[in-house]
Amino acid sequence: MNIRDKRTIREQINSGFRLAGWILLTFALFVVLLVSAFLLTTKGGNPTVFHRFWGACGLVSIATAMFFSVRYWAKWFVGLLGYLIFKLAISLLMGRTPSVPSIARPRLVILEYLVTSVAAMWLCLRYARHVPRRMETLGLIGLVVSFAFGIVYDSPVPVLVGLSLLGSFQLVEYWWRQYLLKPRHSH
Repeated sequence: MNIRDKRTIREQINSGFRLAGWILLTFALFVVLLVSAFLLTTKGGNPTVFHRFWGACGLVSIATAMFFSVRYWAKWFVGLLGYLIFKLAISLLMGRTPSVPSIARPRLVILEYLVTSVAAMWLCLRYARHVPRRMETLGLIGLVVSFAFGIVYDSPVPVLVGLSLLGSFQLVEYWWRQYLLKPRHSH
């Protein structure tokens, strides 16, 4: 038994397998999201109605699953954004990606991705401490989906659309809580 952890070795191993399973499931769901975005766009050549139908079904399925499980993944998404910002900052300094094989990209393109990722982190940082409300959840799902389309199109423009969607939903949520749910006093 570990001195710092009161759980038995067996419980710690089971916890590790559970965590690995959740990571693999998350990866698989993100692959489904990417494939759905790919099928919905013209990046796959000449998509047929059949391809677009399956792409839309995958996208709606993933969005629905994300809506009902937001309390589990919102904090992880903030962490992922932090990791992405770190990698993009290194890429900006080096002028190429730190991955293997390294890809040379113009620094202006890397800067565009870095700025959109920092804006996403700024809008999402609040979800590290509390679960998003319903309107915020819709905007957060829009941001995640926009990242998938940004990857498919290799452009930060879809992420800008997702950022504006999330910001708009956050403003609506704020306005709703401040002005419509506030008790009114009569004079």
